[in-house]
Amino acid sequence: MRIAYVASEVHPFSKTGGLADVAAALPGALAELGVEVTVFSPCYRSAASWLAVHDMPGEELTLPNPLQIGTSRHDVSYRFFEYAGRRAVLVINPRLYDRSELYVDDNGRDYADNAARFSFFCRAVLEYYLHLDDPPDLFHANDWQAALIPVYLKSLYRHPRFIHTRSLLTVHNLGYQGLFPADQFSVTGLPAALFDPAALEYWGQVNLLKGGIVFADAVTTVSPTYAEEVQTEGFGMGLDGVMRAHRHKLTGILNGIDTREWDPASDPHCPAAYTADNLAGKRACKRALQQRLGLPVRPRTFLVGAISRLDAQKGIELIFEAFPRLASLDVQLVLLGSGARALEAQARDLAAAYPQRVAVVIGFDEPLAHLIEAGADALLMPSAYEPCGLNQMYSQRYGTIPIARATGGLADTVHDASAERLAEGTASGFTFHAFDAGHFTDAIRRAARLYFDEPKVWNALVVRCMQIDHSWAKRARAYLRLYEQLLAARPS
Repeated sequence: MRIAYVASEVHPFSKTGGLADVAAALPGALAELGVEVTVFSPCYRSAASWLAVHDMPGEELTLPNPLQIGTSRHDVSYRFFEYAGRRAVLVINPRLYDRSELYVDDNGRDYADNAARFSFFCRAVLEYYLHLDDPPDLFHANDWQAALIPVYLKSLYRHPRFIHTRSLLTVHNLGYQGLFPADQFSVTGLPAALFDPAALEYWGQVNLLKGGIVFADAVTTVSPTYAEEVQTEGFGMGLDGVMRAHRHKLTGILNGIDTREWDPASDPHCPAAYTADNLAGKRACKRALQQRLGLPVRPRTFLVGAISRLDAQKGIELIFEAFPRLASLDVQLVLLGSGARALEAQARDLAAAYPQRVAVVIGFDEPLAHLIEAGADALLMPSAYEPCGLNQMYSQRYGTIPIARATGGLADTVHDASAERLAEGTASGFTFHAFDAGHFTDAIRRAARLYFDEPKVWNALVVRCMQIDHSWAKRARAYLRLYEQLLAARPS
Protein backbone atom coordinates (compact mmCIF):
# COMPACT_ATOMS: atom_id res chain seq x y z
CA MET A 1 0.00 0.00 0.00
CA ARG A 2 1.31 3.44 -0.99
CA ILE A 3 0.21 6.51 0.97
CA ALA A 4 0.91 10.20 0.27
CA TYR A 5 0.71 11.96 3.63
CA VAL A 6 0.17 15.70 3.10
CA ALA A 7 0.60 18.16 5.98
CA SER A 8 1.42 21.85 6.22
CA GLU A 9 3.89 21.26 9.05
CA VAL A 10 6.04 18.30 10.05
CA HIS A 11 8.42 18.08 12.99
CA PRO A 12 11.42 18.63 12.88
CA PHE A 13 11.18 20.70 9.69
CA SER A 14 8.39 23.01 10.85
CA LYS A 15 6.05 23.30 13.80
CA THR A 16 3.38 25.52 15.31
CA GLY A 17 1.35 22.86 17.12
CA GLY A 18 0.30 19.25 17.48
CA LEU A 19 -0.18 18.67 13.74
CA ALA A 20 3.59 18.72 13.29
CA ASP A 21 4.03 16.01 15.93
CA VAL A 22 1.31 13.85 14.39
CA ALA A 23 2.74 14.30 10.89
CA ALA A 24 6.12 13.17 12.18
CA ALA A 25 4.95 10.15 14.16
CA LEU A 26 2.02 8.59 12.28
CA PRO A 27 3.87 8.09 8.97
CA GLY A 28 6.70 6.41 10.86
CA ALA A 29 4.29 4.08 12.65
CA LEU A 30 2.59 3.26 9.34
CA ALA A 31 5.97 2.50 7.76
CA GLU A 32 6.65 0.02 10.57
CA LEU A 33 3.42 -1.75 9.55
CA GLY A 34 4.72 -2.16 6.02
CA VAL A 35 3.01 0.85 4.43
CA GLU A 36 5.05 2.83 1.89
CA VAL A 37 4.63 6.44 3.02
CA THR A 38 5.74 9.65 1.35
CA VAL A 39 5.36 12.79 3.46
CA PHE A 40 4.77 16.14 1.72
CA SER A 41 5.18 19.56 3.33
CA PRO A 42 6.28 23.06 2.24
CA CYS A 43 9.96 23.96 2.43
CA TYR A 44 9.62 26.85 4.85
CA ARG A 45 12.60 28.87 6.03
CA SER A 46 12.74 26.66 9.13
CA ALA A 47 12.84 23.51 6.99
CA ALA A 48 15.59 24.89 4.76
CA SER A 49 17.61 25.79 7.87
CA TRP A 50 17.12 22.32 9.33
CA LEU A 51 18.31 20.69 6.12
CA ALA A 52 21.36 22.93 6.00
CA VAL A 53 22.31 22.31 9.64
CA HIS A 54 21.92 18.54 9.31
CA ASP A 55 23.53 18.36 5.86
CA MET A 56 20.74 16.00 4.80
CA PRO A 57 21.60 14.18 1.56
CA GLY A 58 18.95 14.42 -1.12
CA GLU A 59 18.21 15.95 -4.48
CA GLU A 60 16.23 18.82 -5.93
CA LEU A 61 14.19 18.85 -9.10
CA THR A 62 12.14 21.50 -10.89
CA LEU A 63 9.29 20.66 -13.25
CA PRO A 64 9.56 22.18 -16.75
CA ASN A 65 6.21 24.01 -16.58
CA PRO A 66 5.22 26.51 -13.88
CA LEU A 67 1.77 26.60 -12.29
CA GLN A 68 -0.63 29.48 -12.75
CA ILE A 69 -1.89 30.55 -9.32
CA GLY A 70 -4.26 33.47 -9.76
CA THR A 71 -2.39 36.10 -11.73
CA SER A 72 1.07 34.71 -10.89
CA ARG A 73 3.14 31.88 -12.31
CA HIS A 74 5.21 29.77 -9.95
CA ASP A 75 7.95 27.26 -10.64
CA VAL A 76 7.31 23.84 -9.11
CA SER A 77 10.39 22.48 -7.31
CA TYR A 78 10.97 19.69 -4.83
CA ARG A 79 13.61 18.57 -2.38
CA PHE A 80 13.27 14.85 -1.65
CA PHE A 81 15.19 12.59 0.68
CA GLU A 82 14.82 9.61 3.02
CA TYR A 83 14.21 10.43 6.64
CA ALA A 84 13.44 8.19 9.63
CA GLY A 85 12.19 5.30 7.53
CA ARG A 86 10.03 7.19 5.06
CA ARG A 87 10.38 9.38 2.03
CA ALA A 88 10.02 13.12 2.55
CA VAL A 89 9.25 15.60 -0.22
CA LEU A 90 9.43 19.31 0.52
CA VAL A 91 7.77 21.69 -1.93
CA ILE A 92 10.13 24.56 -2.67
CA ASN A 93 8.96 28.10 -3.46
CA PRO A 94 10.87 30.90 -1.72
CA ARG A 95 8.30 33.52 -2.77
CA LEU A 96 5.59 31.63 -0.89
CA TYR A 97 7.40 29.85 1.95
CA ASP A 98 10.66 31.63 2.82
CA ARG A 99 9.15 33.62 5.68
CA SER A 100 9.76 34.02 9.38
CA GLU A 101 6.51 32.26 10.38
CA LEU A 102 4.43 29.53 8.79
CA TYR A 103 0.97 31.13 8.60
CA VAL A 104 1.11 34.60 10.15
CA ASP A 105 3.28 37.70 9.87
CA ASP A 106 5.33 39.27 12.65
CA ASN A 107 2.21 41.05 13.92
CA GLY A 108 0.25 37.80 14.23
CA ARG A 109 -1.97 38.46 11.20
CA ASP A 110 -2.63 35.76 8.61
CA TYR A 111 -0.57 36.18 5.46
CA ALA A 112 -2.78 37.83 2.84
CA ASP A 113 -1.79 35.22 0.24
CA ASN A 114 -2.42 32.08 2.33
CA ALA A 115 -5.08 30.87 -0.13
CA ALA A 116 -2.52 31.04 -2.93
CA ARG A 117 0.26 29.52 -0.81
CA PHE A 118 -1.70 26.39 0.02
CA SER A 119 -3.47 26.06 -3.32
CA PHE A 120 0.00 25.92 -4.83
CA PHE A 121 1.11 23.39 -2.21
CA CYS A 122 -1.78 21.03 -2.93
CA ARG A 123 -1.35 21.31 -6.67
CA ALA A 124 2.40 20.75 -6.39
CA VAL A 125 1.75 17.49 -4.53
CA LEU A 126 -0.54 16.29 -7.32
CA GLU A 127 1.87 17.47 -10.03
CA TYR A 128 4.57 15.37 -8.39
CA TYR A 129 2.54 12.24 -9.12
CA LEU A 130 1.65 13.35 -12.63
CA HIS A 131 5.30 13.77 -13.60
CA LEU A 132 7.70 12.03 -11.20
CA ASP A 133 6.17 8.96 -9.58
CA ASP A 134 3.40 6.42 -9.81
CA PRO A 135 0.26 7.67 -8.03
CA PRO A 136 -0.37 6.50 -4.47
CA ASP A 137 -3.28 4.34 -3.43
CA LEU A 138 -4.47 7.08 -1.12
CA PHE A 139 -3.84 10.74 -0.28
CA HIS A 140 -4.07 11.43 3.45
CA ALA A 141 -4.59 15.20 3.72
CA ASN A 142 -4.54 17.15 6.98
CA ASP A 143 -6.50 20.28 7.90
CA TRP A 144 -7.50 23.19 5.68
CA GLN A 145 -4.03 23.74 4.25
CA ALA A 146 -4.21 20.36 2.48
CA ALA A 147 -8.00 20.16 2.10
CA LEU A 148 -7.94 21.05 -1.60
CA ILE A 149 -6.33 17.68 -2.39
CA PRO A 150 -9.71 15.81 -2.33
CA VAL A 151 -11.36 18.69 -4.21
CA TYR A 152 -8.74 18.72 -6.96
CA LEU A 153 -8.88 14.95 -7.37
CA LYS A 154 -12.55 15.21 -8.33
CA SER A 155 -12.27 18.34 -10.48
CA LEU A 156 -9.12 20.00 -11.81
CA TYR A 157 -7.05 16.81 -11.44
CA ARG A 158 -9.64 14.28 -12.51
CA HIS A 159 -6.98 12.38 -14.44
CA PRO A 160 -6.66 8.74 -15.58
CA ARG A 161 -3.57 8.35 -13.36
CA PHE A 162 -5.70 9.05 -10.28
CA ILE A 163 -8.76 7.02 -11.21
CA HIS A 164 -8.13 4.43 -8.47
CA THR A 165 -6.68 6.84 -5.91
CA ARG A 166 -8.75 7.56 -2.80
CA SER A 167 -8.58 10.51 -0.40
CA LEU A 168 -8.91 10.91 3.35
CA LEU A 169 -9.04 14.23 5.19
CA THR A 170 -8.16 14.50 8.89
CA VAL A 171 -9.64 17.46 10.74
CA HIS A 172 -7.34 18.29 13.63
CA ASN A 173 -9.26 21.38 14.76
CA LEU A 174 -12.51 22.59 13.21
CA GLY A 175 -11.78 26.06 14.57
CA TYR A 176 -9.35 26.61 11.69
CA GLN A 177 -11.13 26.33 8.34
CA GLY A 178 -9.20 28.29 5.72
CA LEU A 179 -11.76 31.05 5.22
CA PHE A 180 -11.02 33.61 2.50
CA PRO A 181 -12.88 36.40 0.66
CA ALA A 182 -14.79 35.34 -2.43
CA ASP A 183 -12.39 37.16 -4.73
CA GLN A 184 -9.64 34.71 -3.74
CA PHE A 185 -11.50 31.71 -5.15
CA SER A 186 -9.74 32.27 -8.49
CA VAL A 187 -6.32 31.41 -7.00
CA THR A 188 -7.47 27.83 -6.48
CA GLY A 189 -7.89 27.33 -10.24
CA LEU A 190 -11.11 25.43 -9.57
CA PRO A 191 -14.15 25.66 -11.85
CA ALA A 192 -16.44 28.57 -10.97
CA ALA A 193 -19.30 26.11 -10.42
CA LEU A 194 -17.60 24.93 -7.19
CA PHE A 195 -18.11 28.32 -5.56
CA ASP A 196 -21.46 27.02 -4.43
CA PRO A 197 -23.04 26.19 -1.03
CA ALA A 198 -22.85 22.51 -1.96
CA ALA A 199 -19.07 22.81 -2.38
CA LEU A 200 -16.65 25.54 -1.19
CA GLU A 201 -18.90 28.58 -0.72
CA TYR A 202 -19.67 29.48 2.91
CA TRP A 203 -21.76 32.58 3.65
CA GLY A 204 -20.20 34.42 0.72
CA GLN A 205 -16.66 33.30 1.50
CA VAL A 206 -14.38 30.51 0.33
CA ASN A 207 -14.03 27.70 2.90
CA LEU A 208 -11.24 25.29 2.00
CA LEU A 209 -11.89 22.87 4.86
CA LYS A 210 -15.55 22.60 3.92
CA GLY A 211 -14.51 21.69 0.38
CA GLY A 212 -12.25 18.95 1.66
CA ILE A 213 -14.99 17.51 3.89
CA VAL A 214 -17.46 17.47 1.00
CA PHE A 215 -15.14 15.90 -1.57
CA ALA A 216 -13.01 13.49 0.50
CA ASP A 217 -13.80 9.79 0.35
CA ALA A 218 -13.42 9.65 4.14
CA VAL A 219 -13.05 12.16 6.96
CA THR A 220 -11.49 11.58 10.35
CA THR A 221 -11.22 13.63 13.49
CA VAL A 222 -8.54 13.10 16.09
CA SER A 223 -10.74 11.50 18.74
CA PRO A 224 -14.06 9.61 18.83
CA THR A 225 -15.73 12.13 21.14
CA TYR A 226 -14.71 15.04 18.89
CA ALA A 227 -16.26 13.21 15.93
CA GLU A 228 -19.58 13.36 17.78
CA GLU A 229 -19.09 16.91 19.05
CA VAL A 230 -18.42 18.46 15.62
CA GLN A 231 -21.90 17.40 14.53
CA THR A 232 -23.43 19.69 17.18
CA GLU A 233 -24.05 23.41 17.04
CA GLY A 234 -21.92 24.01 20.13
CA PHE A 235 -18.75 22.49 18.68
CA GLY A 236 -19.33 22.49 14.91
CA MET A 237 -17.97 26.02 14.35
CA GLY A 238 -20.65 26.66 11.74
CA LEU A 239 -19.93 23.41 9.90
CA ASP A 240 -22.04 21.11 12.07
CA GLY A 241 -24.60 20.76 9.28
CA VAL A 242 -21.86 19.78 6.83
CA MET A 243 -20.46 17.27 9.30
CA ARG A 244 -23.91 15.74 9.86
CA ALA A 245 -24.49 15.53 6.12
CA HIS A 246 -21.24 13.56 5.77
CA ARG A 247 -21.42 11.54 8.97
CA HIS A 248 -21.54 8.34 6.92
CA LYS A 249 -17.85 8.81 6.11
CA LEU A 250 -16.77 10.29 9.47
CA THR A 251 -14.57 8.38 11.94
CA GLY A 252 -12.84 9.46 15.13
CA ILE A 253 -9.36 8.02 15.71
CA LEU A 254 -7.30 9.14 18.69
CA ASN A 255 -3.89 10.59 18.11
CA GLY A 256 -0.96 8.86 19.73
CA ILE A 257 2.35 10.13 21.05
CA ASP A 258 5.94 9.41 20.18
CA THR A 259 6.89 7.16 23.09
CA ARG A 260 10.58 7.32 22.18
CA GLU A 261 10.79 11.10 22.30
CA TRP A 262 8.53 11.24 25.37
CA ASP A 263 9.98 8.66 27.73
CA PRO A 264 10.84 9.45 31.35
CA ALA A 265 13.25 6.52 31.42
CA SER A 266 15.52 8.14 28.82
CA ASP A 267 14.51 11.80 28.40
CA PRO A 268 17.68 13.87 27.80
CA HIS A 269 15.88 17.06 28.88
CA CYS A 270 15.36 15.76 32.42
CA PRO A 271 18.01 15.62 35.15
CA ALA A 272 16.98 12.15 36.33
CA ALA A 273 15.38 9.11 34.73
CA TYR A 274 12.52 7.21 36.29
CA THR A 275 10.01 4.45 35.60
CA ALA A 276 6.73 3.26 37.06
CA ASP A 277 8.75 0.82 39.17
CA ASN A 278 11.08 3.49 40.57
CA LEU A 279 9.76 7.05 40.93
CA ALA A 280 12.78 8.52 42.72
CA GLY A 281 13.85 10.34 39.55
CA LYS A 282 10.50 12.12 39.36
CA ARG A 283 11.15 13.71 42.73
CA ALA A 284 14.53 14.91 41.44
CA CYS A 285 12.82 16.41 38.37
CA LYS A 286 10.39 18.29 40.62
CA ARG A 287 13.27 19.75 42.59
CA ALA A 288 15.04 20.76 39.35
CA LEU A 289 11.89 22.42 38.00
CA GLN A 290 11.39 24.46 41.17
CA GLN A 291 15.04 25.52 41.13
CA ARG A 292 15.04 26.46 37.45
CA LEU A 293 11.95 28.68 37.77
CA GLY A 294 12.91 30.24 41.10
CA LEU A 295 10.19 28.67 43.21
CA PRO A 296 10.82 27.52 46.79
CA VAL A 297 12.05 23.93 46.74
CA ARG A 298 9.47 22.05 48.76
CA PRO A 299 9.05 18.36 47.91
CA ARG A 300 5.53 18.03 49.31
CA THR A 301 4.06 21.15 47.67
CA PHE A 302 1.37 20.25 45.13
CA LEU A 303 3.05 21.48 41.94
CA VAL A 304 0.72 21.91 38.97
CA GLY A 305 1.85 22.74 35.46
CA ALA A 306 0.30 24.11 32.27
CA ILE A 307 1.85 23.98 28.80
CA SER A 308 -0.40 25.66 26.31
CA ARG A 309 -1.18 28.18 23.63
CA LEU A 310 -2.58 31.18 25.44
CA ASP A 311 -5.97 31.52 23.81
CA ALA A 312 -9.63 31.17 24.67
CA GLN A 313 -9.89 27.61 23.36
CA LYS A 314 -7.43 26.38 25.97
CA GLY A 315 -9.38 27.82 28.91
CA ILE A 316 -6.35 29.73 30.19
CA GLU A 317 -8.53 32.34 31.88
CA LEU A 318 -9.98 29.60 34.08
CA ILE A 319 -6.47 29.04 35.46
CA PHE A 320 -6.16 32.75 36.28
CA GLU A 321 -9.56 32.69 38.00
CA ALA A 322 -9.01 29.42 39.84
CA PHE A 323 -5.57 29.97 41.34
CA PRO A 324 -6.53 32.73 43.84
CA ARG A 325 -9.28 30.41 45.10
CA LEU A 326 -6.59 27.88 46.06
CA ALA A 327 -4.83 30.26 48.46
CA SER A 328 -5.47 28.00 51.45
CA LEU A 329 -3.64 25.08 49.81
CA ASP A 330 0.10 24.53 49.48
CA VAL A 331 0.03 24.77 45.66
CA GLN A 332 2.59 26.02 43.15
CA LEU A 333 1.88 26.74 39.47
CA VAL A 334 4.27 26.76 36.50
CA LEU A 335 2.95 28.00 33.17
CA LEU A 336 4.69 27.80 29.78
CA GLY A 337 3.09 29.22 26.66
CA SER A 338 2.47 32.15 24.37
CA GLY A 339 -0.41 33.56 22.38
CA ALA A 340 -2.89 36.37 22.91
CA ARG A 341 -1.10 39.43 24.28
CA ALA A 342 -3.87 40.07 26.83
CA LEU A 343 -3.53 36.55 28.23
CA GLU A 344 0.25 36.84 28.32
CA ALA A 345 -0.19 40.01 30.38
CA GLN A 346 -2.62 38.28 32.75
CA ALA A 347 -0.15 35.44 33.20
CA ARG A 348 2.61 37.87 34.14
CA ASP A 349 0.25 39.66 36.54
CA LEU A 350 -0.56 36.38 38.29
CA ALA A 351 3.14 35.61 38.70
CA ALA A 352 3.73 39.10 40.09
CA ALA A 353 0.88 38.66 42.57
CA TYR A 354 2.20 35.28 43.80
CA PRO A 355 5.99 35.39 43.29
CA GLN A 356 6.65 32.46 45.65
CA ARG A 357 3.92 30.29 44.16
CA VAL A 358 3.61 31.05 40.43
CA ALA A 359 6.27 30.97 37.71
CA VAL A 360 5.46 31.97 34.12
CA VAL A 361 7.58 31.55 30.99
CA ILE A 362 6.21 33.25 27.88
CA GLY A 363 7.31 31.53 24.69
CA PHE A 364 8.02 27.95 23.70
CA ASP A 365 10.86 25.98 25.22
CA GLU A 366 10.96 22.28 24.30
CA PRO A 367 13.39 21.19 27.08
CA LEU A 368 11.34 23.11 29.66
CA ALA A 369 8.15 21.47 28.37
CA HIS A 370 9.71 18.07 29.04
CA LEU A 371 10.87 19.15 32.49
CA ILE A 372 7.39 20.39 33.39
CA GLU A 373 5.86 17.08 32.28
CA ALA A 374 8.37 15.25 34.47
CA GLY A 375 8.56 17.58 37.47
CA ALA A 376 4.95 18.60 38.01
CA ASP A 377 2.54 16.56 40.09
CA ALA A 378 -0.44 17.43 37.90
CA LEU A 379 -1.09 19.12 34.54
CA LEU A 380 -3.95 21.58 33.95
CA MET A 381 -6.00 21.37 30.72
CA PRO A 382 -9.27 23.30 31.22
CA SER A 383 -10.04 23.50 27.50
CA ALA A 384 -13.26 24.97 26.13
CA TYR A 385 -12.88 22.30 23.47
CA GLU A 386 -10.03 19.94 22.65
CA PRO A 387 -10.14 17.84 19.46
CA CYS A 388 -7.57 15.43 20.89
CA GLY A 389 -4.84 16.97 22.98
CA LEU A 390 -1.37 15.50 23.40
CA ASN A 391 -0.19 17.01 26.66
CA GLN A 392 -2.55 14.90 28.75
CA MET A 393 -1.01 11.78 27.19
CA TYR A 394 2.54 13.09 27.69
CA SER A 395 1.70 13.85 31.32
CA GLN A 396 0.20 10.40 31.92
CA ARG A 397 3.33 8.78 30.52
CA TYR A 398 5.40 10.90 32.92
CA GLY A 399 3.19 10.12 35.92
CA THR A 400 1.88 13.69 36.04
CA ILE A 401 -1.85 13.52 36.64
CA PRO A 402 -4.01 15.49 34.18
CA ILE A 403 -6.78 17.72 35.52
CA ALA A 404 -8.90 18.32 32.46
CA ARG A 405 -12.29 19.33 31.18
CA ALA A 406 -14.19 16.32 29.81
CA THR A 407 -14.36 17.34 26.15
CA GLY A 408 -13.08 15.85 22.89
CA GLY A 409 -9.97 13.76 23.22
CA LEU A 410 -9.64 14.71 26.87
CA ALA A 411 -12.88 12.86 27.58
CA ASP A 412 -11.54 9.83 25.69
CA THR A 413 -8.20 9.68 27.51
CA VAL A 414 -8.72 11.10 31.02
CA HIS A 415 -11.06 9.04 33.22
CA ASP A 416 -12.05 10.74 36.44
CA ALA A 417 -10.57 9.52 39.71
CA SER A 418 -13.87 8.80 41.37
CA ALA A 419 -13.87 6.42 44.34
CA GLU A 420 -15.20 3.67 42.10
CA ARG A 421 -12.57 4.12 39.39
CA LEU A 422 -9.78 4.38 41.92
CA ALA A 423 -10.92 1.11 43.46
CA GLU A 424 -11.16 -0.54 40.02
CA GLY A 425 -7.77 0.79 38.92
CA THR A 426 -9.27 2.51 35.85
CA ALA A 427 -8.82 6.17 36.88
CA SER A 428 -6.38 8.26 34.84
CA GLY A 429 -6.88 11.84 36.01
CA PHE A 430 -9.44 14.32 37.29
CA THR A 431 -12.17 15.77 35.10
CA PHE A 432 -14.89 18.41 35.24
CA HIS A 433 -17.71 19.19 32.81
CA ALA A 434 -19.06 22.73 33.09
CA PHE A 435 -16.72 25.31 31.57
CA ASP A 436 -16.32 27.60 34.56
CA ALA A 437 -13.71 28.37 37.19
CA GLY A 438 -15.79 26.95 40.04
CA HIS A 439 -15.97 23.42 38.65
CA PHE A 440 -12.34 23.61 37.57
CA THR A 441 -11.29 24.69 41.08
CA ASP A 442 -13.27 21.81 42.58
CA ALA A 443 -11.37 19.33 40.35
CA ILE A 444 -8.02 20.78 41.46
CA ARG A 445 -9.10 20.58 45.10
CA ARG A 446 -10.10 16.92 44.69
CA ALA A 447 -6.70 16.16 43.20
CA ALA A 448 -4.91 18.07 45.96
CA ARG A 449 -6.83 16.22 48.68
CA LEU A 450 -5.82 12.87 47.24
CA TYR A 451 -2.20 14.02 46.89
CA PHE A 452 -1.96 15.31 50.48
CA ASP A 453 -4.25 12.91 52.34
CA GLU A 454 -3.79 9.58 50.54
CA PRO A 455 -0.24 9.44 49.12
CA LYS A 456 -0.37 5.67 48.56
CA VAL A 457 -3.52 6.00 46.47
CA TRP A 458 -1.96 8.94 44.62
CA ASN A 459 1.17 6.92 43.83
CA ALA A 460 -0.97 4.04 42.59
CA LEU A 461 -2.72 6.51 40.26
CA VAL A 462 0.67 7.74 39.04
CA VAL A 463 1.76 4.19 38.25
CA ARG A 464 -1.54 3.41 36.52
CA CYS A 465 -1.19 6.46 34.26
CA MET A 466 2.39 5.57 33.33
CA GLN A 467 1.26 2.13 32.18
CA ILE A 468 -1.32 3.39 29.65
CA ASP A 469 -0.41 2.64 26.03
CA HIS A 470 -0.66 5.85 23.99
CA SER A 471 1.82 4.71 21.35
CA TRP A 472 1.28 5.45 17.67
CA ALA A 473 1.56 1.74 16.86
CA LYS A 474 -1.95 1.21 18.21
CA ARG A 475 -3.39 4.25 16.41
CA ALA A 476 -1.62 3.43 13.14
CA ARG A 477 -3.37 0.08 12.99
CA ALA A 478 -6.72 1.89 13.18
CA TYR A 479 -5.74 4.11 10.25
CA LEU A 480 -4.50 1.11 8.31
CA ARG A 481 -7.87 -0.62 8.72
CA LEU A 482 -9.62 2.51 7.45
CA TYR A 483 -7.25 2.76 4.47
CA GLU A 484 -7.96 -0.88 3.62
CA GLN A 485 -11.71 -0.30 3.76
CA LEU A 486 -11.43 2.68 1.42
CA LEU A 487 -9.29 0.81 -1.07
CA ALA A 488 -11.55 -2.25 -0.98
CA ALA A 489 -14.47 -0.02 -2.00
CA ARG A 490 -12.68 1.37 -5.08
CA PRO A 491 -14.41 0.81 -8.42
CA SER A 492 -12.76 -1.98 -10.39
